[in-house]
Amino acid sequence: MMQESLTGIRALCFDLDNTFWDVMPVIERAEQAMYDFLALRYPRVTAAMTVEMLRKARVETARAYPQMAHDFTFLRRQTLADHAREFGYAEAMADEAFEAFIQARNEVVLYDDVLPGLERLKQHFRLFTASNGNADLERIGLAHYFERSLCARQVGALKPDPRLFHKVIEGTGLEPQQVVYVGDDPALDVVGARAAGMVPVWINREQVEWPTEHGVAAHTVRTLDELAVLLGLQR
Repeated sequence: MMQESLTGIRALCFDLDNTFWDVMPVIERAEQAMYDFLALRYPRVTAAMTVEMLRKARVETARAYPQMAHDFTFLRRQTLADHAREFGYAEAMADEAFEAFIQARNEVVLYDDVLPGLERLKQHFRLFTASNGNADLERIGLAHYFERSLCARQVGALKPDPRLFHKVIEGTGLEPQQVVYVGDDPALDVVGARAAGMVPVWINREQVEWPTEHGVAAHTVRTLDELAVLLGLQR
């Protein structure tokens, strides 16, 4: 299999976490913010549980609700609701603690190339996002760059399932082969986009080796500036 052609591209669709920002520090800060909120308002929870124990409980919730694997928001809320019952608090605790989490979840530090890159690319292409996570581009302040942004919980399917890739361009007049999908994860983003008929571009910010078990390497860039050059835009 050869790399896909970049001719006839009319739109770009982006992953979010680890494509526009480094997600692990964000999640760690958000979980700590949620924990600090619980310590202040619902102290029986944090008297009995560490941050790590809360994290493990969310993993257990995911195992208990495999049909909801696409909905990270549900899994966190359900875990918090379970803790509320366990420690004798009203279920409103779940909504309040989740809001503390999601506020911090959307306090991201963009990679330096993201804003100038989006400004440049938007002049030449229609822009979309499709993500497994629950980042909120309105809160982050990026929503105005994109024609449509979807996450897995809205579609009921996680990448690499083709449904998320197809849904984001549904009704737009675009064919999958006219869309470049840009993401950091070889399995979820590159393999998924290929299966959906889009043209994958791997954003390899850490300059790691392409995992050969995922087939021929996709077109590869390190930044959105390199993406623009790959797509034929002049520096």
